[in-house]
Amino acid sequence: MSFLPIHPAVVHLPIALVLLSALADLCARLIKSETRRATFRAVGFWSLVAGLAGGALAIAAGYLDLRRAALKPETISLVELHMTIGWVLAGCLVVLCAWRWLIWHRGQMTINTSYLVGAFLVLSVTLFQGWYGGEMVYSFGAGVAPTGQGTETAQTAQGRLDTV
Repeated sequence: MSFLPIHPAVVHLPIALVLLSALADLCARLIKSETRRATFRAVGFWSLVAGLAGGALAIAAGYLDLRRAALKPETISLVELHMTIGWVLAGCLVVLCAWRWLIWHRGQMTINTSYLVGAFLVLSVTLFQGWYGGEMVYSFGAGVAPTGQGTETAQTAQGRLDTV
């Protein structure tokens, strides 16, 4: 019996939610209207919480898919790095959620600059993790049956991950 990979289907939602959270908190910082500011603060908080939950689901799906994947030896080290970055990112999201909860719980009217810097750093790691996972799939065929139908040679595509 063949199973479809689950991880690629669920990773996009937490990426989008972390992006939404950072942008909503930035808007909450910049907008003058208190009503709109409160709305953006709520969107920023709840999308971050949902992004953390979605990230946990993505990690679980990744491990499930890994158990069923027949990876080539040269791909295993790339997948291990992807998993390490995933756990670091999960830890960063937990810290960011706790920080954001403190801001929410204290009823602060503005999102402070240090939090925004942290949020955008976590967003950067999130986007890098998504890019890296995509490169593993498209360059090395991690988790898929490669068909040789790419737009560039395998060596060119694999060179990007070799530099990382």
